[in-house]
Amino acid sequence: MLMCFEIFSTMVTQKPVEWVSALIIRFEEQLPCRSGPQTTHSRINVEQNKESLINISKHKFSMVISGLTRILHSVNEMRTHGQIQPEFENNFYESQLIVLDTLEKCLSWQPKETTRYDEAMNVKALLKELCQFIDMPNENLMVVHLKNLASKVLFALSLNNFGAVFSRISARLEELSKTNEENPDFIDIELVQHINVDVGKLVKLLNEINQKLKYLKKNAHHILMVSLEKVIWSWMDTYPQEFMELQKKPNEELADCCDRLFELLDSFAESNKKKASVWPLQIMLLVLCPKILEEIVNADSGAPCSPRHFRKRQFVESVKKALVPHATSKQLTEAAAMTCVKLCKCSTYINILDSNNVVFALVQSVISDLKFLLFNPSKPFSRSQSSLNQDIDLMIDCFVSCFRINPHNNEALKVCLNPNFPSTYHFVLVCSLYRIITQPRLTWWPKIDIVYNKAPDLRCMFNDTVTKVTQGCVSHNPLRMIQSLTLKEKVSTLKFKEKSSEDSLSYKNLLLWMVRLIRAAPMLMLNNQGKTRHEIQSSTQELINGLVALVHQTSMPDVSQEAMEALLILHQPDNIEMWNPEAPINTFWDVSSQVLFSISQKLIQHQIVNYCELLKWLREILKCRNAFLLRNKDYANLGSNVAVSRQAHIKLEVVFFMYLWSIEIDAVLVTMSCFVLLCEETDIRRGQDDLSVTYLLPNYCVYQELAAASTVLTTGRAALQKRIMALLRKIEHCTQGCSQAWEDTFLNWEVVTKLLISYPKTKLEEGQICEGFHRTIGKRRASHQSTEHDLEDQLNEWANMTGFLCALGGVCLQRKPLPRP
Repeated sequence: MLMCFEIFSTMVTQKPVEWVSALIIRFEEQLPCRSGPQTTHSRINVEQNKESLINISKHKFSMVISGLTRILHSVNEMRTHGQIQPEFENNFYESQLIVLDTLEKCLSWQPKETTRYDEAMNVKALLKELCQFIDMPNENLMVVHLKNLASKVLFALSLNNFGAVFSRISARLEELSKTNEENPDFIDIELVQHINVDVGKLVKLLNEINQKLKYLKKNAHHILMVSLEKVIWSWMDTYPQEFMELQKKPNEELADCCDRLFELLDSFAESNKKKASVWPLQIMLLVLCPKILEEIVNADSGAPCSPRHFRKRQFVESVKKALVPHATSKQLTEAAAMTCVKLCKCSTYINILDSNNVVFALVQSVISDLKFLLFNPSKPFSRSQSSLNQDIDLMIDCFVSCFRINPHNNEALKVCLNPNFPSTYHFVLVCSLYRIITQPRLTWWPKIDIVYNKAPDLRCMFNDTVTKVTQGCVSHNPLRMIQSLTLKEKVSTLKFKEKSSEDSLSYKNLLLWMVRLIRAAPMLMLNNQGKTRHEIQSSTQELINGLVALVHQTSMPDVSQEAMEALLILHQPDNIEMWNPEAPINTFWDVSSQVLFSISQKLIQHQIVNYCELLKWLREILKCRNAFLLRNKDYANLGSNVAVSRQAHIKLEVVFFMYLWSIEIDAVLVTMSCFVLLCEETDIRRGQDDLSVTYLLPNYCVYQELAAASTVLTTGRAALQKRIMALLRKIEHCTQGCSQAWEDTFLNWEVVTKLLISYPKTKLEEGQICEGFHRTIGKRRASHQSTEHDLEDQLNEWANMTGFLCALGGVCLQRKPLPRP
């Protein structure tokens, strides 16, 4: 790939326009919306073209961006004009995702020397396309991914092209301040929340809003305030050091902008409903004015307070008072909860060493009432059924903030861990812990290891949830998708069961996030401090068995995929050491062998549709196992004689033999490459106890040759099968795995042979050929098109099986007779 890029770079230097244009055309032709569903090979091609475009953009930026914008426009137009059939929707979405991802990476590498003309033309065209994504309704998970990716593109675009983006926002604000439209378009205002701003750009933005806000109609106020709040959070996340400097040395220009905007918002907040919409933004504006906030808070102790800040002081008192239920209206209490969560969250961006900061004092005056309001099982916090997702987000924000403010005294953690409380609290806990782990840390934020001692409780929660989901305790009613509005991960939607209870969060979705949590921080589940050796191994085994059970859940592909990733992380050598620190090698052979045995059994029975991906995953698992054994080479055979270990090795051999006759070249090549990992394990183990290669792996040499053959350039399926059969004829030892693979293949061959012999008849009889095909081959393919295409695949695989049986027949049939009368 590197050599290809170097050659391409030379060509670009000689004929830049022609070669870049050719690459852009090739990139477009290989998009799923043009070429059809992606195979592994086409996916690799797209990735290579993408990488080439990203690299070329460093030298021909304007040309690449212009080409990608044109492609994005073309793909968007296909749907606008109804050219996309329902069955090809995924191809359309995947194409948009690929183009947007490429754009985002190119923009992140944007050179500074782009011309003003190129910049203006590209930004104008690209903004027009991106705005279409912002306006899309959240129909499904794919749309949410598109919107999130479009947001990233806007963020990268605005970094070096802020002026062009700001001009569009400013022009729209000007239009809205003069229009009399009943339902005007607010998309350009929503751009505010997606742009990259430092403190200077934030001041510019606030000044513009201050000038236009009072002329805008009320229906524009809410959208503008929501967008402004989000861009302030984005600034704090992107430039936390600027926010910290602000606390030490206030920015007078920023303080003036925030002061003026606060007063404007306060004049709009006439009713309780309007107060609820402006209070959260107002508290953030006050935090950006540390001198003013200090004067207000100190006034409670008798210090003088300027009359011009009277309304701000009154605002703070109103929020404190409204936080206590029954002291005021429900609407104001809910507004106060949102406001105080924002305050607590802001305080976590201030270094705890700055203990005299006035924000901390204000937080301490409200935090107890806030936690009681949001984490009170006897009266769960809820605004309405329609705002359930926002309530969840609010609780997550509060939990994370409380953890960072006082990690050793977190009452919310006790509530969320209680198995007798609603699953809503469990979901809040899991998502909060995930955010604590994955959000880029500020140096003073506490680490997750503080809650490692809660591992037993988390394991119980996981096991209980797995049981509920896998045993069908969860309702199978349709799930409705609800977007999470404030989760920084922006990778998920919340799924809620259609029940009347407001805390009936889907166990399936809780399980999904628990598996993600295991993947993000394995020690949260593996910690067993104070437990005996037997207890440690038992808890680890239960955890890993639960994940294996999820891999088999074909009805939940997202959970299954996450479970595979989690198991791979748990198989990292460092993590294997923690399965049972008292007896790591023995536990490894026992627990990991059960994983291999279970997965292999499903592959042998062809019960996993995405078998090719699972084979690749299995290869990575074996690599991790070998790395662990190599690290513990002196004790590698300790405990390896347990029955499950021997059975797992047999099942692995069966899998690797049986998938050699697959019609999927990808699966065949992956399987061939896996043989070398069996050889590597043998090399590690034979150094101990004077074990011979023949004892551990009788067909060692042939396995090495099979693995080496997988790296040779393949010209087609027939040539690959011919090479494999020639190597299989070299096998001299009929191992249990080899024998079972031959017998299982023979049974498959018999079924398919009968179907093919009676093909014209079965084709007419209610599609029996398809039924048989699904039973034998269909489960091993990801897609099905026509019966004729299926028949061709079936014939090819029958031929592969025939060759396989002939190649191994000599050695296998010497051991036992043909398995039929």
